[in-house]
Amino acid sequence: MTLRRFLLTFIVALIPVLSCTESEPEHPVSAALPDSLGGMSLAGLRDDYRHRLFEEYLPFWHKGAFDSELGGFICHLNDDGSPVDDEKNLWFQGRAVWVYSYLYNNFGGELCYLKIAEKTRDFMVAHMHAGNGKWHERVHRDGSVIEAEAKSVFGALFAANGLVEFYKATGREEDLRLVKETLRASLERYDEANYEGVFLPGELKSTGIRTQGHSMVILRLLSQLLAQHSDPELERMAANQVELIMNKFYNPEYGIANEYLNHDYSRIPGFEDQMFTGHSIETIWMVMFEALRKKDRELFDTSSQRLRRLIELSWDYVFGGLGSGDFYVYGSPGRNQGTEFGVKTMWLQCEAMLGCMTVLEYTGDQWAADWYERIRDFTLSTVAANDIPVWDQAVGRLGTAIARREYHPKRKGNFHQPRYMMLNIQSLDRMIANRGGLTPFPE
Repeated sequence: MTLRRFLLTFIVALIPVLSCTESEPEHPVSAALPDSLGGMSLAGLRDDYRHRLFEEYLPFWHKGAFDSELGGFICHLNDDGSPVDDEKNLWFQGRAVWVYSYLYNNFGGELCYLKIAEKTRDFMVAHMHAGNGKWHERVHRDGSVIEAEAKSVFGALFAANGLVEFYKATGREEDLRLVKETLRASLERYDEANYEGVFLPGELKSTGIRTQGHSMVILRLLSQLLAQHSDPELERMAANQVELIMNKFYNPEYGIANEYLNHDYSRIPGFEDQMFTGHSIETIWMVMFEALRKKDRELFDTSSQRLRRLIELSWDYVFGGLGSGDFYVYGSPGRNQGTEFGVKTMWLQCEAMLGCMTVLEYTGDQWAADWYERIRDFTLSTVAANDIPVWDQAVGRLGTAIARREYHPKRKGNFHQPRYMMLNIQSLDRMIANRGGLTPFPE
């Protein structure tokens, strides 16, 4: 990025802090894609991601994390890929089913990917499905239960997310039934007034709280399911989640997205100025994908502008990187005004690049290219600088790897990194095929 472009981006970034009014998107009349991105040609960047994904990342997982005998993935690993225990977590099984099914569905139909997805799916269903849409959270390698149904429905929703993509690969009605059963059971639990499956700040002690993170996962699941399976009831559910994200969790007074709301989706006194930056950025690109599915240009453009603001509010202008934690409009004891920069997660940097690439592909907006380059530069110089294909889970403010307190220190991520790379490769393929022109918005 040139110095001039850097300074322009920095100056523009100050504007949203002073004003939370949403502006109309200003796409160039004859928008065109850049010739290069991240210091490479578009083809070069695409090939770089293909190498990182197929030659480095996937072979790492096949060394010891994938249980080729019994099925499933172990994700507490040493840096050489060897397991440190025999735990199989539901989050990681559902995510692995999604990743390998997506590889099969979109990258050449390689049977080896489908076999890994199927073996993981079979282990997950045989040993972790507790019936009636409920799932065990953690099991040993042999399937014996460590932790039964968790308080949170996230694991169940990730299992359903994987089964949706696997259903696309195989068309097996049993998996569609499991998805719908799991979705229904998860929504019923989430709707309970005493639901406790929410990771709350220490000062917020309550039950039945609604979170943007739940709407995020529910919408993404519905959006992918509806892309291949027509169902009016599910369409209404998806529309409701978009409404909640865009008009309930979003707080127009401050131009931020509140992470926590009361059970009736009203604002929580004292938390009107709070945002969890990671979920806010991840959620908004999922709304953009739903807008593409629904062919809703207005929703896409509104989401695009919100993504820009969220990135500008969350960026560390001193040391680089996106802060992944709490953002507060106002400072008070125990609350730092602005974004927390002590934890910059790998997953958030990936989600932000995914969003920026999507905006660039369909609008050609220069800000998306500028931010993509800045975030990618930071990512490659920090979380990806560990000399192994699976990037560090998080870094501190100065870019040094840190362990996240709430997770096992040897946890390796099998989802956000490959998802962003796969979706970026697909965007770049379309951009290259368009010969410098934008990808037409669906009509």
